[in-house]
Amino acid sequence: MKPDQPVEEAQVSHGETGVVSLALGVAAVAMYGSPFLSFLPPLIRNFPLYLTLPLGICAIVFGACTLHRMRGDEGADRRRARAGVALGTVTVAVPIILVVWLEWALQR
Repeated sequence: MKPDQPVEEAQVSHGETGVVSLALGVAAVAMYGSPFLSFLPPLIRNFPLYLTLPLGICAIVFGACTLHRMRGDEGADRRRARAGVALGTVTVAVPIILVVWLEWALQR
C-alpha cells in the first residue's frame, strides 16, 4: 500500500449475519428436549440440560456483538442475529422463571 492511498474503514461484511448466534440459540432451546429421549441412559439424557444456560448466554453475547458491529450498515440483514438473541433470552429466562415459580409454590 502506498502512503498516499486512503485507509478504508473496517465494515461488517455481508457474510457476517449472526449465524453463530442463531445456531447457539437453536442448540440451547433444542437441548431442553433431551429429557424426553427415554431410550438414552439417564446420565446422557440429562447432561445437555447443564449446557443450556451457557449456550444461551453465548447466543446473547454473540448476537449483541454482531448487532453492534452492524450498526450503521443499511444493507445488513439483522434477522439471524436478532433471532439468536431472542432464543438465547428464552433459554436464560426459562430456568429463572422456573426457580421463581418453584420458590413461590413451595412457600404456600
